[in-house]
Amino acid sequence: MRLIVYTPAITARVQYAWEVLLRYVLKIDYELVSNLDFYQSADACKINYSTQRQNEQEVFIPAGNLLFESGIRQQTIKIFSIENLPAFFQQNASNADVPFDLPALVFYLITRYEEYLPYQQDVHGRFPAWESLAYCEGFLQQPLVNQWACRLRTMLELRYPRIQMPRLTYRFQPTYDVDMAWAYRYKGWKRNVLAGLKELLQGRFVDLKQRLRVFSGDIEDPFFTFAYLDELHQRHQLQPIYFFLLGDYSAFDKNIPHQRPALQQLIQELHRQYPVGIHPSYRSDGQPQQIRREVQRLKDITNNPVVRSRQHFLLLRFPQTYRNLLAAGISSDYTMGFAVETGFRASIATAYPWYDLENETITPLMVFPFQVMDVTLKNYLQLSPQAALEKIQGLIEATKNVGGTFSTIWHNSSLSTVDGWQDWKEMYEKMVKIALNNQD
Repeated sequence: MRLIVYTPAITARVQYAWEVLLRYVLKIDYELVSNLDFYQSADACKINYSTQRQNEQEVFIPAGNLLFESGIRQQTIKIFSIENLPAFFQQNASNADVPFDLPALVFYLITRYEEYLPYQQDVHGRFPAWESLAYCEGFLQQPLVNQWACRLRTMLELRYPRIQMPRLTYRFQPTYDVDMAWAYRYKGWKRNVLAGLKELLQGRFVDLKQRLRVFSGDIEDPFFTFAYLDELHQRHQLQPIYFFLLGDYSAFDKNIPHQRPALQQLIQELHRQYPVGIHPSYRSDGQPQQIRREVQRLKDITNNPVVRSRQHFLLLRFPQTYRNLLAAGISSDYTMGFAVETGFRASIATAYPWYDLENETITPLMVFPFQVMDVTLKNYLQLSPQAALEKIQGLIEATKNVGGTFSTIWHNSSLSTVDGWQDWKEMYEKMVKIALNNQD
């Protein structure tokens, strides 16, 4: 039985919100119409998105103003709860199935509307988690968009028992940022000599001894954990994504030079087995030409188009960052998450297309959210491995309950035993098992 959604005017915002709600989150095929006569006479499951109910059986979602206006302005947000689920954009339409504008809530959260408004930047110029509505109102750890989509699904099933609803399947997606493939090797003699002298002067003799043992061939470089990761992925039949930092050396970009044959060989070997993407450098932020240069470097190494990206330091500014990525040929971005907090930055656990709010345009760039990063757990939240695992379990459960994708960011260096990462490798293996135990 087909599904029809009625709205008095099909704006770009209305089209986008319903597309994400129904097609991307609930996997439902539908038709969006503005002809009321056609809607009333159609033999179909019906959702009415307007200001008044049209018949008794339809699911009536009251419409406010947000999706029928243009421009960006400060919104009045008042949070209330419906059966323990946060909501906002309350409407007073009589006989509505929910007392708020659900598509507007979805639109506000996934477009990152609040990130276009003035905010207090962090030290890296980022939109900080503590400025977000989700953090301030206590629902950052919830995929609120998916949760409300599932409530809508239940309403449709109750009203239209014959409707065919696809099964929502949870999955686990591990990803890795390769900022430095090696801790010591292939950095060049100058960087190693200066770093060794610094360790000597600071009395860091354990670090200096390890550096010398790596160069003597006694031990493997501690950051080179790729054989271990490959065995882990093969054992669990995982398909990870690797993002490589190939920018020029700077204060926040201390990667191995992209010209090094060893690094190019590593990228080529991983590329033969798994998807790889670019990790645009800190220095490339706001520099479209530099982004294109780094994308070209990865393309030359893999001899394939580069379509995946994640920003180094999670430097994400709207709309500039995504416009620059599109101009560089990127079609999938994996930056949607916070550095200092775990959770759902856009309140969604499903990939969705980016909406350019300034241009009022649905773009071809797909946004793939993540929920947790290793550095967030250890450095920002200062959690022990056990406490981190407990926090992660809650995110996995929340994602599974809505049939979303649980995505993680780890670094190859975080699976070593240096810089305080002892015991985190064991925790990571436990996390992988828990994530897969919940997978359909």
